Amino acid sequence: MSPLSLLVPGMTCRHCVRKVTAALRDVAGVALVQADVSTTTVVLHGNAPVAEVLAALDGAGFPGTVIPPASEVRNRP
Repeated sequence: MSPLSLLVPGMTCRHCVRKVTAALRDVAGVALVQADVSTTTVVLHGNAPVAEVLAALDGAGFPGTVIPPASEVRNRP
């Protein structure tokens, strides 16, 4: 699976990063979590189902959305 990029607007401080990272690490199939508070984005590596990833974020109080890969954005009509 290619990396999954997420926008998590509520992730505004280091405490938020720790909470988001911990919640995502608990999802089966997540191999690596890279969170960046300055851009409020998270990049996941592994093979976790997207629905489970989003549910984990919601459960931690940080709803997020998937950022489509640049190739998908460029190829839209």
